[in-house]
Amino acid sequence: MSPTDRRADPHALEPPDARTAVNLAWLVRLRWAAIAGQTSTVVAARFALDVPLPLVPVLSLIAVEAATNVGCAGWAARRPQVQERHLAAIIGVDLVIFTGLLYFTGGPTNPFSSLYLIHLALAAVAVGPRFTWALVALTLTCSAALFLDHVPLAMGEHDHAAMGHYGMHLKGMWVALGVAAACIVYFLGRLQRELVEREEELRRQRERGERHERLAGLAALAAGAAHELATPLATIAVVAKELERGVAADDGGRWADDARLIRREVDRCSGILTELSVEAGLARAEPPEPIRVRELLAGVVRDTGDDPRVQVAVDASLGAAEVRTQARLLSRALRSVLDNALDASPEDRPVHLEATTRGGRLVVRIRDHGPGMAPEVRARALDPFFTTKPPGQGMGLGLFLAASIADQLGGALDLGTAPGAGTTVTLEVPA
Repeated sequence: MSPTDRRADPHALEPPDARTAVNLAWLVRLRWAAIAGQTSTVVAARFALDVPLPLVPVLSLIAVEAATNVGCAGWAARRPQVQERHLAAIIGVDLVIFTGLLYFTGGPTNPFSSLYLIHLALAAVAVGPRFTWALVALTLTCSAALFLDHVPLAMGEHDHAAMGHYGMHLKGMWVALGVAAACIVYFLGRLQRELVEREEELRRQRERGERHERLAGLAALAAGAAHELATPLATIAVVAKELERGVAADDGGRWADDARLIRREVDRCSGILTELSVEAGLARAEPPEPIRVRELLAGVVRDTGDDPRVQVAVDASLGAAEVRTQARLLSRALRSVLDNALDASPEDRPVHLEATTRGGRLVVRIRDHGPGMAPEVRARALDPFFTTKPPGQGMGLGLFLAASIADQLGGALDLGTAPGAGTTVTLEVPA
């Protein structure tokens, strides 16, 4: 099947097992509706219209139908590997039971015999052509058998098909037509909406998978860079240490301080590279741990340079409470967003870092007073390596990494921005 064909066929957008599972769930719901409708129709005909129906065999067949649907509902709850032949078998059982109901209620003279069409409509949607045509053949066989033998309805002194009751028969046909039309339209409409929703969910899952693949590629690239840079940094560290000793022995004064500064910066670079090489694996594997929200935000502010423009506000409902989350990953995401906010905001305007809870989830907002984003920039803001900064001042990975981490943590990142109105990034994760 070509990509064009896949776009034209919504069923091609999801695996067969997923489609048949959706169809089974809807088939169970519709069977309950059919059972309720059949029961109410029998009760109304017998006690409201005073039609002499054989209640014992009719209600027994409805009870069998209900029992089979209980079994189908229990089977569906176990999330089995549903195949088209299973759905065809269920529809076939319904056809046989419906034929039994018609047998005891006038056979082909029953105006509700046209409801055979509902079963065929379900078959056309739920199963393939091979099973559908088999069910068509079963329907024709059952319908033909009713012409050969059925229990006629005694309508007073006349048969149900007699002219004296022809008006009632026509009214019954009209009701049957309405029921069939309503069921078909309702089922097809709901099923179509269900498939559209599944298509959208699959699209989001594909995008999430692609983002994770890109993030994994970046992690591998970072690990490789850390490995390659470890040796020259180690050499620089050794030489700086020897230089520090030599200068100190010669009473170098200021030069000794510079040598010590070189060593500290090299140690800092080594720590960053070590974090790059192992953090991806450690952060993904580490379990959620309790941490105070104020401590988490203080660490984020400290790691971004303790910029005085950052104004931290923690909701009073949090207080000194702890939340359980993967602090390493969440801290990295917040640092990435806060760095961007500080770069975007003027030197004399604050950056707001706010935390609250909503529905058992931790919500952190970072709001700047920068120029905001144009719609075309907003559309690409979460793409990797997309940046509006001058060359050498950014790689375009901050928001991408933050959004990817939010996905990993089971949360979401929302970006609110407009030209001239600043940008508000909301990170919401389970806690």
